[in-house]
Amino acid sequence: MKLYTSKTVKAALIVAALLAMVGALYAVFPDNPSQGDYWYNRMSIHGNFASTNGWQYYNGSAWVDATQAVTSQQQPFTKNIYLSNTAILKDNFTLAGNIISNPEDPDRNIRFTVNGACTFNLTNTGTVTVHSVLVEDDAYFINRGTVNLPYTDAASEFYVETGSLPQRGGHLDNYGTINVNGRFRLGYEASMISREGGVIQGPGRMETESQGATAGDYRVSIANAGGWDAAFQLAGYDVAPLSFYFIGETDQVTGANLPQPIYNMTVDSGHKLTLSGPIEVKGINNPYNDRPDVRVASGSTLDLGEHVISSQTTTVSGVSKFILEEGATIRTAHPDGISSIKNGRIIGSGAIQLNDAEYSSGANYIFNGTGPNGRQYSGDFETVPQTNTVNIIINESNSMLLLDDSFYPLTATTGYQGNINTQTGIGEGYILGQTLPVEMSYFNAIYNGFNSVMLQWETQSETNNLGFYVLRAKEAEASQALLVSVLIPAANTSQGAVYCFEDKDLYDDGIYYYWLQDVSFSGSVELHGPAIVQVTLNAGSNQTPDIPMKTSLVRNYPNPFNPSTQLEYYLEKGSDVDFKVYNLKGQVVDQFTLRNQESGFHRYTWEPQLGSGVYLIRFTADGVSNTRKVILSK
Repeated sequence: MKLYTSKTVKAALIVAALLAMVGALYAVFPDNPSQGDYWYNRMSIHGNFASTNGWQYYNGSAWVDATQAVTSQQQPFTKNIYLSNTAILKDNFTLAGNIISNPEDPDRNIRFTVNGACTFNLTNTGTVTVHSVLVEDDAYFINRGTVNLPYTDAASEFYVETGSLPQRGGHLDNYGTINVNGRFRLGYEASMISREGGVIQGPGRMETESQGATAGDYRVSIANAGGWDAAFQLAGYDVAPLSFYFIGETDQVTGANLPQPIYNMTVDSGHKLTLSGPIEVKGINNPYNDRPDVRVASGSTLDLGEHVISSQTTTVSGVSKFILEEGATIRTAHPDGISSIKNGRIIGSGAIQLNDAEYSSGANYIFNGTGPNGRQYSGDFETVPQTNTVNIIINESNSMLLLDDSFYPLTATTGYQGNINTQTGIGEGYILGQTLPVEMSYFNAIYNGFNSVMLQWETQSETNNLGFYVLRAKEAEASQALLVSVLIPAANTSQGAVYCFEDKDLYDDGIYYYWLQDVSFSGSVELHGPAIVQVTLNAGSNQTPDIPMKTSLVRNYPNPFNPSTQLEYYLEKGSDVDFKVYNLKGQVVDQFTLRNQESGFHRYTWEPQLGSGVYLIRFTADGVSNTRKVILSK
């Protein structure tokens, strides 16, 4: 008979108790597994998703040692992955299921790590619920699902890691939701993109890596229409000046809670970015990064409202710069417009008050404010490479824009719109260049049956237009036409107007041809027509339909417009109808085809996903084409 000492019995009891505790822990985690789930349950070392060591597989009735790695399973992986210790992903992996850490062990930092040079895709059905997430240097975390960090201690964080080389940090591309109770930390040389619908939220905080340089090393791209406020909804922020890139697929706002000062801001979406408030730029140069600037890329629009973009750095180290590229648009309601004139080392007035500004002579300039005297001042802004030159200048206010007296003259290469001075010798600047011409929507002639012809026309827009004359002939030769009206004064409005004239001086039956001549203040003329009508005197009306007689794009109404306009077109016979939309650089920015359209008059509602600006719409049907200029003003 074998005898047991009291020490032996006590040791056995302790071992049994420990085994019972481990068994109890494993009994509650994982909870209700299903066939195909994986579990990393080794407590001593961290796990590797590409290995089978320490992993178990649930076969439907029990946990067994895994014979295949998680990453070797078919992707997207739709099952659960349970972690009782930190595990690292070293291969590209797509998850439509769930990663779940042990909720019964909150003191243990169970971290999910995405290794450098690999990509983790979390689909919209996937979740990750762990103590912390680490996106290593040069790794990518693409989140379309939900990430939960339910712990509040300092070690609980979503960390996009600092880079070992410039722009080689971790990368986060967020389409989904990240719930943070601890902190979201962005390393220097790291980057993140918040897509439309992506949000980082919760009672936690956002921080930047303290070891980084003072500014410019942190890149945040925002595609959310609501800007920063839509992308980040955390309780607090302790961040260095960030570099922002607005890349939305629709118009955006910056957001009222955008952390300031900023380091860089780039609008590169092809749409409009509207400031939610003033912006301060940290103007001190960072030797480890590009100089601080605010840049509006070609095809994009920055709407400043009455706000100011400024820098407080007036020392020799001040290097902040505003850049408006060729093909870009700036829109301001600031009473003093925009300026390039410095007061010391800072531009001293207007909506842009940085250390320097570069305004392209191929850019577009929109003014929509008022000044102390009721007129908004353009400001004294310098353009490059051609001085005193813009692509388009538009005044959306009723009062005449007060051009700076340095603009003797200001040349608009494509045109101008609205109330802008064209006269010399009055002590202020004036515009020189082609006006945006009178854009005719339609011009029609109708015999009313009472021995007269009613002429009606509508303009899309008018600029510096003195008025109209009506001409008539019995043959289709404008050179043979006679003047049949006095000057009909123009409404001279950017919104367009409708006009009528009755021609009562008819003495013969037959076909009559009418032309419309618009006359500018400078004396230049433009001819429209002919409108054709059949007249049979004393024989009742012969109504010509109030539509053009030829296949064409008649007009768009309203124009300017926001957000949609009616494209009105006429077809002599049924055909497909093609529309191509060009920006002023000649690039196709939109196109669509309407199939099997019947003959007659048609209207199509066009709601483009484009930024503010002037566009050319080319209509083509049955081999016939014409082009109209439209203005999208948001």
